[in-house]
Amino acid sequence: MRPTSSSPSSISSNVTFDSVRPHPELHAFADAHGRTLLLRGLNVSGDAKYPVLNPLAGTPEFYDVSNVSYTGKPFKTPEQAEDWWERLRSWGVGVVRLVVVWEALEPREMGVYDEEYISYVHMLVRKAEEAGLHVFIDGHQDVWSRFTGGSGAPLWTFHLAGLDPTKFSATCAASLDAPKTSSTLSTPSGRLWPTNYSKFAVATMFTLFFAGEVFAPKAVYNGANAEFFGKNVGHILRTLFTRAYAHLMARLKDCSNVLGVDPMNEPHPGYIGLASLHYFNETTDLHLGYMPNALQSMALAAGVPTDVPYYSRSWPHPSRITRRDLLNEGHFTAWLPGASDIWQDERVFTVSNDTVELGPKGVSYFLNHPITGERVDFERDFYVPFVRSFHRAVIDAVAGGKAGSWLFVEPVPNLGPPVWTSPASPPVKGEDDMICYAPHWYDIRALYEKALSYTVSFDVLSLAAGSRNFLAHTYFGRPGLTKNYATNFARFWSHLSTFRAGQSTPTPILIGETGVPWDINTQNAYNTGNINHQLTMTDAIFHAMERAGALSWTFWNLTLSHHTGGTATKVANETAAPFQSGDGWNSEDFSIVSSDPATTELPLGHWRDAGVRPHVNGVPMRRAALFGDLYRGLRAAPAFIRPYPFATAGKLLKSEFLLDACRFELEFQVLKAGGTQKARTTEIFVPAYHFWGRKVLVKFWVHVPGKELKAADFVMKWDFLEDTACAALTWRWECANQALTLVHAGGLPENTKIGVTVEAETEEKDMGWGEAVGGWFA
Repeated sequence: MRPTSSSPSSISSNVTFDSVRPHPELHAFADAHGRTLLLRGLNVSGDAKYPVLNPLAGTPEFYDVSNVSYTGKPFKTPEQAEDWWERLRSWGVGVVRLVVVWEALEPREMGVYDEEYISYVHMLVRKAEEAGLHVFIDGHQDVWSRFTGGSGAPLWTFHLAGLDPTKFSATCAASLDAPKTSSTLSTPSGRLWPTNYSKFAVATMFTLFFAGEVFAPKAVYNGANAEFFGKNVGHILRTLFTRAYAHLMARLKDCSNVLGVDPMNEPHPGYIGLASLHYFNETTDLHLGYMPNALQSMALAAGVPTDVPYYSRSWPHPSRITRRDLLNEGHFTAWLPGASDIWQDERVFTVSNDTVELGPKGVSYFLNHPITGERVDFERDFYVPFVRSFHRAVIDAVAGGKAGSWLFVEPVPNLGPPVWTSPASPPVKGEDDMICYAPHWYDIRALYEKALSYTVSFDVLSLAAGSRNFLAHTYFGRPGLTKNYATNFARFWSHLSTFRAGQSTPTPILIGETGVPWDINTQNAYNTGNINHQLTMTDAIFHAMERAGALSWTFWNLTLSHHTGGTATKVANETAAPFQSGDGWNSEDFSIVSSDPATTELPLGHWRDAGVRPHVNGVPMRRAALFGDLYRGLRAAPAFIRPYPFATAGKLLKSEFLLDACRFELEFQVLKAGGTQKARTTEIFVPAYHFWGRKVLVKFWVHVPGKELKAADFVMKWDFLEDTACAALTWRWECANQALTLVHAGGLPENTKIGVTVEAETEEKDMGWGEAVGGWFA
């Protein structure tokens, strides 16, 4: 059935906020009227991690930063930005985590900003403001820099420390794809980029950044910059990082839709707190491929040939040693000519005739403060003080403007929340009001094994934490997968008692990243078009976050350049993957949009002559074709496009979408009697994808303490309708804005509970996809 009232091109969204502030009573966001806000949206974008011209790792061009520019990531033109921001809002997106790496801001030398790129970011944010989207800046990094296998910091940061990135592969200081086994496309491989966190170059840079003055006091700058002459490298790195993002925020201060900033994506302690130079914790530090311990890494970087273990995937332990090889037989050094070896200077170790000996403090050099001898705590002593300092700089940068100063604080992956207030970091009035806890969560096993089987799934984090009750952490079937994920997401609420203990200001939670790898199960979806596993996993993640409470989130990610190269461009790699596909970065394939016709109902690119088309176990996906270009490029649309109350006039008790039944259930509790009409208005995004052109049954109920108020049920058509459900509740249904609005009476007492169910009635053969138009499935 075609849409009956408005044309598909006229579909918009009612998702918008006039302000975002801490809720006065709940661990949640609120607007100026005291309504509970859910911020739900996307990370934009995966390809903003690398520059426009992105030479292959290890080539001479890779280390030439003279022409480095990120301008044009993620959108090439203002017109494209405008189009996509409008489209995302029509999908129900209300907030964007905008990926901005340090290298994009300060690419060639310290203190010299790429003003063209900063103006480009300002344009992106302005276009988002015009579209009604809120934005917060993500200071993104992965394993420090693209020169150490990830993204983030500029090349000159290594030179500041005396390191030579061109020697990182030869010294096993970082694991990079070799030029002959990589391409501009992303290809599943045996190399996983997170293993670089414990490699020499990354661990050294993070240690210097957070604690250079403590663990490397002799690492001082003696260059031409007078301001920093004689200063510790760590102080310089933190200062320049903070200044770069404060400079950006100062340029954005006139944008009312800017919420604030996430200072550093997935921070890492480096060597700080390492119990022994002889080993890393395999539970928290992923081991795969060559994995030297800290002392072996330092020896390799110093030019000493070293015997190093090689790890391969296994089960139930993630990996095991399968061989040992002698590395760096060429005696290469990771230090620049004339540069001093920082760790030998500090007598962490010494080298004599290729013999390595520990320094006077032994294997635990990084465990205790070198001067006081007291045990160090990375978060308490280094991370939280840095983030607080960063936040003060942001507050100063946006002072007098329209932009917000929210701070989205991420914990170190797998370590839980930092302690935000302590004797070392006492609360600061005003400064600590706008703090959001922003953890990340992924199905680690699915990412690591590049596979998902929902027949049996496991709570990997509980098992990794040491639990031996295997059965208690085992789940079965699709319902079990959702329950498994919901158990993981629910843990974040318990973190608040540690993160912000004793604070009077509530702390909202926003899941900064979670996502689905599309190349799982030997890339079966690209070969067959069967996206059952990806759709199931996407729905399980979103449904789990709904069941775990009123969680906000930004899903990872949107990458417009995502594509599939196919077998013609295949290169040699460890997994012999038949397709090269993905986000173009480190073999990741998470983008929620794609030009691939096998996984997308309406791909971004040419699609009418496609051979393999998306289906779910044989049931074709056709629903998106009803709406013109509205859902073009969107993958797993049935799971991603979900109804939710973005503004609730009370405490949200339940917001859950059951995909199989196409039923949305909402329940909330009135917190305060009276108030303005706006304060008593609950606004719900009701997506056209699921409900347009169908018979929709809407049920209301109101429970006043001690009695039930009778409320009517309504059969909706996709049009503009409004009515009274009962004396205490009125509603309005607007098709063009994909909106259902409820207004409860001011006379309702506190603790009154209100509920609504929206359910689309469809025939079994329809399976939620509808009929095709325009020749997509002729």
